[in-house]
This record gives sequence, structure tokens and C-alpha cells, in this order.
Amino acid sequence: MAPAPKKNEVFGDYAAFLNALLPQAVGFMFHDRHGRLFWHDRSPDISQLNDEYHTTLSKMLTHGELPGEEGRIHLRDCTAYLVRIVSDKGRVLGVLTALANVEMSGMPYTFCCDLLKPALRSLSRELSLRVHLLDVTNKLNVHSGEHSFLKVLSEKARSSNSCNESLRSILDMTLEHLMLDGAVLLAPGRAIAIETGANPVDMTEAELLLDAMRDIADENKDNVADALANRPAPDPRERSRVWPIISDGKRLTGILVLSRSTKMVRLTDHSVSLASFVASTVEHVIERGFDSLTGLISWPGFEHSLEIACQEGGENHSLMYMDIDQLHVVNDTFGRSTGDEILLSFAAIIRSVLPGQIITRVTSDSFAAMLKDVDLDEAQSLGKEICLQLRNLDYANGNQKFRPSASIGVAPLTPSAEEIHSVLVPAQVACQAAKDRGRSRCEIFQSSDTSIVRRMDELSLVGSIQSAIEGGRLVLYAQPIIKTDNVTDFAYFEILVRMLNPAGEALKPSEFLGAAERYQLMQELDRWVVNKAIDTLIDKGVDASGKPLHFSVNLSGQSLGNDQFLDFVRGELSRSGVSPDRLCFEITETVAVANLQKAQLFMDELKRIGCQFSLDDFGTGLSSFAYLKLFAVDQLKIDGGFIKDIAENELSQSMVSAIVEIARVMNIQTVAEHVQDEVTLSVIRDLGIDWAQGYHVGEPVRLGSLFANSAVADMATLEDVDATILLSEIC
Repeated sequence: MAPAPKKNEVFGDYAAFLNALLPQAVGFMFHDRHGRLFWHDRSPDISQLNDEYHTTLSKMLTHGELPGEEGRIHLRDCTAYLVRIVSDKGRVLGVLTALANVEMSGMPYTFCCDLLKPALRSLSRELSLRVHLLDVTNKLNVHSGEHSFLKVLSEKARSSNSCNESLRSILDMTLEHLMLDGAVLLAPGRAIAIETGANPVDMTEAELLLDAMRDIADENKDNVADALANRPAPDPRERSRVWPIISDGKRLTGILVLSRSTKMVRLTDHSVSLASFVASTVEHVIERGFDSLTGLISWPGFEHSLEIACQEGGENHSLMYMDIDQLHVVNDTFGRSTGDEILLSFAAIIRSVLPGQIITRVTSDSFAAMLKDVDLDEAQSLGKEICLQLRNLDYANGNQKFRPSASIGVAPLTPSAEEIHSVLVPAQVACQAAKDRGRSRCEIFQSSDTSIVRRMDELSLVGSIQSAIEGGRLVLYAQPIIKTDNVTDFAYFEILVRMLNPAGEALKPSEFLGAAERYQLMQELDRWVVNKAIDTLIDKGVDASGKPLHFSVNLSGQSLGNDQFLDFVRGELSRSGVSPDRLCFEITETVAVANLQKAQLFMDELKRIGCQFSLDDFGTGLSSFAYLKLFAVDQLKIDGGFIKDIAENELSQSMVSAIVEIARVMNIQTVAEHVQDEVTLSVIRDLGIDWAQGYHVGEPVRLGSLFANSAVADMATLEDVDATILLSEIC
């Protein structure tokens, strides 16, 4: 049975947030911890939720997270991504299902989870609050007159208003219901200082009470909640009573002080119970409204402020997007506690440089701010100050030292009520440009900046590239590599991957490789190519002339630096039974040096079982010859810059001659790229180069065209490709 419409209204903002993060979704559903369909943003077709879906849902609710891709279920018309949601205290809240359209059916499970993280974090707080309200309401001995109080309290706690507005409203209602004189809510780390009522305690007195609570918390850091709960009972004659406000059950965030009228002898036990319920509700509202670590406003609150600013016109407002550079390195090297320390320090710096502005933590290491009445030049100056202050921090772990930095992008706030989630994109793109230009800097979004325009194009490519990887949109091409003396007993081809647009045209590699590398998609591409290349060797072991096939496959730095990719290649070779010596992996000199230790391990392990390796673009580095001592390669693919003018350039001939001589001494084969004419082929043959590749030798052709009736070569045709496909040849 579909959930009540009111529930969908309550969670409508979260559905909008989810759709903003995953616009390719055709719907979202949430099943509660009992497996019941609790809410959805559109009317789902429940009939296509198959047995596999229900089994996976049950496992997630009862056994926890599932490994790998088990959370991705292919349904009749779409793909379901199931994500388990738990509270900060580890309580299972339910399972969110994202229904992705056909174009996104190949999206990896972890990639989907990463995209949805900001919304999942906020949704977890929302659901924790709802469960809390339900549990406490059931436990309280509720009198008939209190039903409406608890109902309204619940509504105010879940209001889409700002956190401060919701908290003030809750306190005002509590004073009226309990007939109290005043209330003070103080949470300095959340910039909350609310006093209301006819006669609240003085704010200075509230600060002293908070200091006393802090002393207890500091003495009992391992058990803050219990220590505060077991502190000495208050004197019933005191006019005011204090409740601690705790985050995550372990950190003192602030205090709530309620003051009775002098005419009231004391608070009744029932009133104390209700006030305790109000205090715990305040805790959940604060947890829902603020990031638990940094204390910054949560994303829904930030988005709400954006909506208001857009409705008001947003003139003279700027947006700032900030990303801490390489925080994962800190987490891996120094531990997550140091990473959290950097996040806290960065949040403090942002607050000090941007006082009074609205700031949020978007993901684990990225932040955003809306700067009211701040133009772009001033915003850039503020961004530079943030970068400078962060660089002044220094962290050490034994002999290892780390000085954090941040990349920042600023852009004007361009009102767009219909597409509120898109207003932050220009600042994000400018932030990426800051990373590209050396990090620890602040860049302004400028539509005339070709680098930034390219980043915008790349961002729009991500969905197309991802759907292409597993959605049957990629096609394999092969370019021949021939022996210069024409004596060989096998057919040798470099395998290339392309993606066609509706006109059958391939984009230049520079138009998509940046996006694939920047958004961590290269390993997925490499896996697809290796899998298809090996399957082709199984299906078609020889070319049309009957010679055994040997393939050369390019590998990216992302694959080379990933420990699981080595296991993947070994597993594919073991599965296929293909002789490893029929595969040669091409790695560029730059990539190999950047991943030195892992490159050596990767090569050693695969060479041990018989695979070949080629060092691509050889000669481009200043220390190219020195690297030959580090990498046990079988081939050197000489950079095309030396080959294209080798017929008339004596310097190029000398350089290539030296490379050939060194290779001969080390028993390494040489390959010349970009052989474009017969004269060049003749020169490299005379210089002793072993292999030649280029348009004169043979242009890349569709891999399937090399064979008749291939069973495994990709089957994509121009009719399969639509306007969303913008991927081209990897060279």
C-alpha cells in the first residue's frame, strides 16, 4: 500500500535534494526498518520489484551492508540502488532505493552512494528525529491535553524553517504549555544563543552554567552523557533548571535553561519529564540542522537559505566552494583523527574569515558558503585569506610532515528557483580550475575562461561516460603495429576504445579524457577494455591471415595505482585461459614514475606469469634512460615527437639512435609511433627500430571488422548511440 500523501509532503525537500544529486533517477523510495514502504517521491511501479530486490532489502535491514555491487539490482525498466541508512548511534533506520533510468544502468554502486552522501547524511538526521519523537511519545504517560502539544512539537521539530526559527518556536511553545517564565538555549559551537520568555536567566549566568557542564564533560571524556545525567540533583528551590544538549551521545554542544515563575513552588515530575523530552528534541533538531563534526549548518538549511536568496533576487551575492586538497592522504598517513582535526580547523578558519555568512559542509572534505552583499573581487580576496591561514597549519607524524591546503572557487549567485541545485555548479567548476592550476588558490568563475568552460563541459560528460562504460556504448578499435623487417609469426595490434556521437564522429581524446581522469572513471574504462580484449582473444585467436593475435592495451595511472586492478587482470587471465604473453600493457613514462612503487609491483607480478610491458611516450622526460633501471619493460614506444620529423631533423635522428642503442644493450624492443609516410618508415628501419605504428602502416579500424562473425567484439552501432554519448578514442 502506498504511504500517506502527508509523509511524502514531509519528505518532499529530501526528495528534491536526492533528485538534485542524481538527476538521472526516475524515482526514490524509502522502506522503514520493518521493511514497509514508508514514502516515495513519485508513484513507483511496485510490480517490477522482483524477488532479488526484496531479498536484498531484507538482508540490508537484518544483516547490514552488503559487499561490492550486491546493492545494485536490475529491474524490468530501470536499476535499483539500495542504500542502508543508520543513525549516528548505529540504529537501523531503513533502506533508501534510488531507481536509475536505463542510461545510468551501468553506474557502479559505490559511485551512486558517493553522489547521494550529502542527502543521506541529512536524511539520517531527519529519520532519527522521527524515530525519537515516536519512541518518547510512546514512553510518556501522555494525558489527553498533551496530545496536541506533542503533535505540534513534532511538526515544529520537522519544520523546513531555519534551525534557529524552529528552536525558538519550540521554546515558546514549551513555555506556554508548562507555564514557565523563560528559556535560554546556548550552543556556541553552532552559533545558537536564544533567550525567550518574560523572565529568562541572564545570558552571562547561562554561560557560567555551561562552563560548569563543560568541567564535568572534560573530566569524563569517555562517558560524557552518563556523567552529565548522573551529576548531583538540582536544588528544587532553584528557579531555573538546566539540561545538557549533547551531540552523537558523546559531545557537549550546549545547554537548555528553563526558568519557572516565582509563584510556582517547583516543577512537577511530569513537567520535568516533558521538559526532558523537549531537551532531547532540541538535541535532534540541532543534529539535523548542523554538521555533527564541524558544527556548520546542514545542507538542507543551506539550500533553504539559497532558495530565499534566489526568491529575493540574489543581487550582489556570491557563492564560494571550498575543497581541502588530498585529505585522503592525511587520513591514510596520519589517521582519521588528524583528518577530523584539519576539518575542524578549516571550519574555524572559514567562520573567522566569513563572519555572519551562511556556511555548510557539502561532503567529507568540501564546503560551501553564500556571501551576502559580497562581490566577486572581495570574495576572491576572502578565499585567498582562507587559503593562506590553512597553509599556516602544520601536522607531523614522526618524520612525516603535512601542511594542508585548499582549492577555492567563487562565482556570482545567479537566481534559479526552478533549478536551485545548479546555482552552486559554477563555483564548483572554478574550484576544480583552482586545483588544476596548482591548488592552494582561489579562482573566479569566468565564462570566457577556456579552462573553466572545459570544466563545465567535462562535468556534463560524467553521466554520459559512466553510462557508456557498462551500457554497450563503447566500441573497440585496433591499430596494427608491424615489424620493420616484415618478419614476424604473429599479428600485433594496439587496442583503442572509442565512443561515437549520432553522426558517427569521434571526439578528440582531449575532449573526454580530462573528465574521465578527473572524476575517477579511467579504471572502469580500463577494466572494460581488458575484459573485451581478452574475450576477443578467446573467441578469435588468429587474424584473417591465420597469424596468432597479440594485443597491446593502454593502462591509466588510476588503474596502476589501484591494488584491486592487479587482482582483476590476474583473474581475467585465469578465467580465460589466454596465454599471458599475448597481452602487452602500455604505460606512459609519466604515469609509471608517478606511481613508482605500485608500477614496479604491477609489472613484476604480471611479468612473472608472462605478460609483456611497453613504456609509452619514451623520451619525453629528462631522466628517461634512468627509468629503464627501475622498470623491467619489454618494449620502448618512442615518443612521436621524435619520429614525425626524423627524416629531415638530424637531432631527432641522433636522439632516436641513442634510444635504440641503449634498448639493444638491454635487450628491449623498440616501437616508433606516428609513422606517417614511406620515407619515415625507411629511416626508422635504417636506425634499427623493431616495430612501426602510424597511419602509413595502418589506420585504426573497428575490431569486429578484422574477423568474420565475431561473437564477442562489441556490438554497438550508430543506431545505438544517442546525443548523450560523447566519448572518443583513447590513444
